[in-house]
Amino acid sequence: MNFATGNALVFVGAAGIAVRAISPFVCDKKTDPAVLVIDEKGEFVIPILSGHIGGANGLARKIAVLLGSTPVITTASDVNNLPAIDEFAARNNLAISDMNLAKEFAAKMLAGASPRFTISVYIKNDILSLIPRCVILGIGCKKGKSAEELQSFVCSVLKNHKIDYRSLEKIASIDLKKDENAIISLSESLKLPFVTFPAEELNQIPQKVSHSDFVSQITGTDNVCERAVFASGASEILIPKISQNGMTLALGIRKIDVKIPEKLSEHFISDESEKSVLWSEK
Repeated sequence: MNFATGNALVFVGAAGIAVRAISPFVCDKKTDPAVLVIDEKGEFVIPILSGHIGGANGLARKIAVLLGSTPVITTASDVNNLPAIDEFAARNNLAISDMNLAKEFAAKMLAGASPRFTISVYIKNDILSLIPRCVILGIGCKKGKSAEELQSFVCSVLKNHKIDYRSLEKIASIDLKKDENAIISLSESLKLPFVTFPAEELNQIPQKVSHSDFVSQITGTDNVCERAVFASGASEILIPKISQNGMTLALGIRKIDVKIPEKLSEHFISDESEKSVLWSEK
């Protein structure tokens, strides 16, 4: 149960005992929690699982400072004083597009080669991409739409525009839709928060949006999906309003600032198409 929560586990005792205790539960590098072992005298702090993504290495260093112990770090990138791309991603809340590409990136770094990566909300198949969670999905729909129809609509738009679903940060709509089952089901399926705003607040959004007299008569605001993404903190519209069978959606993006360590900056490739919505600081 504790393993599944994702919280760090710290064993005090022999490393072998800890390994046997966690072995039935180890599942995936992307989701396994940090696991550390401290010997009974408190002389050594040893991360044994999820050193980078789970943060076990960093936690070991912190605990070692508090105890006056020695952190025993064995991951290859740390031993060779190289930045770890998966640790950088986890620290900045960036999803890794492909773990195999991440492994290849690390191997090339260790071999002294010059691998490349980018930071993008778009699907990339030819390069390691770190995906920021900064896209806001604005939704409007007629009452009683099925969850399956709405989900199919959203998935088709994401696919057509090559937006990686892992870039989604939240779903937004008008408060009239706060109990709409289809949207609630979508938020649960995507594991995203669902936020709503009253028409009065949506109408205060200063950004220009497309106008509909019909929508205004029904909801009190001329555009639900585009105004909702701005109300949720979007910097600009990524995909303007799209309508289909009584459903509308828009995608907005919140600007992010990612500080890339010097040793990784030379491997970073800027995506020219996203300069206006994403930026990095080397």
